[in-house]
Amino acid sequence: MTIKEEIKDDIAILTLTGDLMDGPEVSPFHAHIKKLVDSNINRVIVDFSAIRWFGSAMLGVLTASLATVREAGGDLYLVGITKRIESIFMVTSLASAFQTYRTVNRALVHFRHN
Repeated sequence: MTIKEEIKDDIAILTLTGDLMDGPEVSPFHAHIKKLVDSNINRVIVDFSAIRWFGSAMLGVLTASLATVREAGGDLYLVGITKRIESIFMVTSLASAFQTYRTVNRALVHFRHN
């Protein structure tokens, strides 16, 4: 997995590419989130536009990352989720835990108005 980071104001935009199937591939993600929170950035947008599928390990890492940013007073939004990935959230009953948006710009607007 590759994580491309862009900071706009105090919002981190993380664009993911590569395979997100098991622990070794996804474990750097939560470490990246913790580093952002340690730098006082607790509002994060994760862009999955280049990802078509991920395994249960990524779901666990996303859930832990959501808890990390929320404990720091922020939130984590997901962008570019495919119908196939959305089905994972539905089956695991995590769909209501994450806010999803079609585009990064829509997620940015929501963060800036809340």
